[in-house]
Order: sequence, then C-alpha cells, then structure tokens
Amino acid sequence: MGLKVAIIGLSPSTHDQAPWYDQEWEKWGLPWDHAWPLMDRLFEMHDIRLLESEHSKRPRGYIDRLKESYVPLYMQEEYFPSATQYPFEIARYYNSSVSYAMALAIYEGAEEIGLWGIDMADGEEYTYQRANMEYLIGRAEGQGITVHIPKESHLCRFAGEGIKFYNHNPVYVDRYGWLR
Repeated sequence: MGLKVAIIGLSPSTHDQAPWYDQEWEKWGLPWDHAWPLMDRLFEMHDIRLLESEHSKRPRGYIDRLKESYVPLYMQEEYFPSATQYPFEIARYYNSSVSYAMALAIYEGAEEIGLWGIDMADGEEYTYQRANMEYLIGRAEGQGITVHIPKESHLCRFAGEGIKFYNHNPVYVDRYGWLR
C-alpha cells in the first residue's frame, strides 16, 4: 500500500470528515488547528516576522508551542530546533501552507491525497489561493494520483457567478454557456 496523505485545513464544512483515526492516512495540517496533536506533519509557511508581529492572529503562546513541537514542522527556515526548512526546490508559486503540503505530498510520491477542511470559497479570505490548489490538484491527477475532494468544497467546482460577457454579467447554471 502506498502513501496516503490527508491534508487538513480549517474549514468547518469538512474538517471533521477527515480520516482522523484511520492509520492508513498520514494527517498533514496546520499548527494553529485545535487538532494539531493528531497530525503527522505540520506546515507553518508564514514568515517568522509575521508570526512574531503584534498584529499576528495566532493564539498567545503559539511561537513557544512551535519551538517545542514534537510533530514534524515545516517552515520557511529552521527558525528553531523543532522546525525543518521546506524543500523550496520542489515549489513553483505556492501561496498557502496547504498548497506547500500538497506539493510535498506529490513530490514524495503519494498515491492518494485527500483534501478536508479546504474550501477556498468565493468571497472568503482564501479565494485567491484556490487557483494554486487547483493547479496542484491537476498536476497530481495528471501524475496518476487519486485526489479526494469532498463535495462541500469549492475546489474544482463550476462557479457560474462573476463570469463577464462584454458588459454583461450573466449567471450560468451547471456549465459555461447555460444561462439561468
């Protein structure tokens, strides 16, 4: 049996559907997730200056927890002994911690990748990151990797809103070219 990686984000729509207690899946996620102790690998790809900033949205004591992490932790640099520098030679333009996890799963030869808690819906903070994840999904599938995306996720789904046709803004249903 080959490597199966569950990449777990924070979206409540499918976060709890992840295979938390299925030993066949490695769980890769975010150290600011409340379930971080259940992860096999953590990805904190924000610059340390942002994390240490007075404007950081991370919980109090977060940096200390990262320093003492017993879960393998990937970061931009080995900021502290518990961190491993991410192998940037495999990266292209990845712009989120979950996309760095996705790229590493592809690089390490995963046979299956599941994406739970990763919606990247229109109008959300992560909308601009969706194209990057969809590129990686296509790359994985092109290499024969099975990618599991819950139906609740907005990844690789048709969005008929906001598609311009000259000075019109039609709303499409089901597919491009099929008007409501």
